[in-house]
Amino acid sequence: MSGMGQDVNSPERGIEQTATSRLLDIVRSLITTHVPWKPLFIGAVITGDDSMRLYFRSPERDRTYGVDVLTSHAGPGMLGSLVSPAFLANEHLHRPSDDPHCDVIVDLTDY
Repeated sequence: MSGMGQDVNSPERGIEQTATSRLLDIVRSLITTHVPWKPLFIGAVITGDDSMRLYFRSPERDRTYGVDVLTSHAGPGMLGSLVSPAFLANEHLHRPSDDPHCDVIVDLTDY
């Protein structure tokens, strides 16, 4: 049975390692002491060579946000804004979610 266990869409090894390294740097910057009124970072997934989706849970709105970002543009200013309750609550940024892990998508790939 040839082909079993092969992932036909797996990224090249160097690209995967670079994306994983960027993801870990971003995750490290979001891990902090929990404050009840701030969105809580709950996870992330690599979605492309230079993109990822970060997941946040809003304690005030009982909602989970999936935030799409470019890893190459995810600097301190953008990452700091993501833990602001007002930023994620801005409904002009919301899109309906097709992701079973979040209620709302926020696309910041143009940020």
